[in-house]
Amino acid sequence: MTTNNFGQKLRSLRLQRGLSQNDLAEPGLSAGYISLLENGKRPPTSEVILRIAARLDVSPEVLSSAQEASVRPLVSENAASGYATQVALLRGDLAFADGDISAAYDMFAAALDNAVQSAADRMQAVHRLAHACEQLGELDRAAELYRQWLELHQQQHHPSGWVHTWLVCATSLTRCMLELGQLDQAVDFGVESLARARALGVRGIPPAVELASSVQYARHCGGGGGRSDIDSGAVEEAATRFLSRDVQVEAYSQAAQAAEENGDQESAYALLVEAFQTKVMDTRAVAGDRIAVTVMAHVSHQGGPLPAQLQLEVRPAVQRLQEFGTAVDASLGAAGFANILLNSGESEEAHRTAADALAIMPAAYRLSRAQTALTAGRALRELGQYKQARDSYESASTQLIDMGLGWLGANALFELAEMLEQEGDSSGALSVYRTASKTLRVPRGT
Repeated sequence: MTTNNFGQKLRSLRLQRGLSQNDLAEPGLSAGYISLLENGKRPPTSEVILRIAARLDVSPEVLSSAQEASVRPLVSENAASGYATQVALLRGDLAFADGDISAAYDMFAAALDNAVQSAADRMQAVHRLAHACEQLGELDRAAELYRQWLELHQQQHHPSGWVHTWLVCATSLTRCMLELGQLDQAVDFGVESLARARALGVRGIPPAVELASSVQYARHCGGGGGRSDIDSGAVEEAATRFLSRDVQVEAYSQAAQAAEENGDQESAYALLVEAFQTKVMDTRAVAGDRIAVTVMAHVSHQGGPLPAQLQLEVRPAVQRLQEFGTAVDASLGAAGFANILLNSGESEEAHRTAADALAIMPAAYRLSRAQTALTAGRALRELGQYKQARDSYESASTQLIDMGLGWLGANALFELAEMLEQEGDSSGALSVYRTASKTLRVPRGT
């Protein structure tokens, strides 16, 4: 008979510290839920273990080992390997939460090395390691790992299981393709993934909205315009509403209900967990902030300034990204906000914000860096600082052309030529026009 070692350990530690269940409770971790854990009526998640360990001032391994014992009464080689994997994942999660992405990377890599017996453990390790690589700017490695996770998911014959993690990995892979300049691949893969998301009933949750926006953006950057099978108005509306945490929670809750109606209890549970974590954790809600700011930056670029009230709502979202997000979250949010400011006529703040974004954005985020440099150039041009503007335009165009995005690079050069012409530098303008024209004649991708 299996004993509830986790519940017993939790109760023992709580009583040793003279705490009641109410004392241990906090927002999102009720006394009733703690009672269910202690009585073995609810299994703890990794997040719950981390939070309770922090409240009890013990290492997470103390509780995670008790959890392992409660479900594996006999210690075997496989059990030891699984325990080592889970401990490494927990340590990596702690390091990530502290902002030490390099240490988290090492822990997740160790977890992957240990995850040789369990496909589920391996998938957890691959996903976390991919996310760490993305945050460190190792986008080629991140893309490789996201593909590996998707292949493992397919091999496990989970057509609908793990639906939230599947969608996050698909969206993240598309984002990596974008930053690497692989626009055609991003569009093809993104459209295929969107169709599946619609079939699974999760098209309204934040990762799906980001995926749709990424496909639109990839089409725009490739000179192909929008897609008729993506409702741009719906994407913009959903992204705008994600500035509210309650809307994000409701989107996950509705997706969980759809999964439950389809008989996919595993996905329904995972989506409800995501709803709960978004409700109580600022670090989870920033995903919606980043998506909202990025999508509205695209809208502002194509359609002029945002309504004043909406712009006021964007500013605190950018501040939340600075406070609770990673360096990548903060830099991408600042880059998007710089574009919004520019199109609202606030050129000085737009330039300052773009410069801040470039200072912390990893070099591997080539597309975002090029577009942010272009925003900085446009802002400097509006401010009459033409020499600095020229440097920014040339930097942006060079990066875009080097990525094989000649259409975008030529557009940046055309803007530079117009500026030089306005300055009275006719010979300089003519030279830049010629370079831009040659760029357009070069076959794409060469």
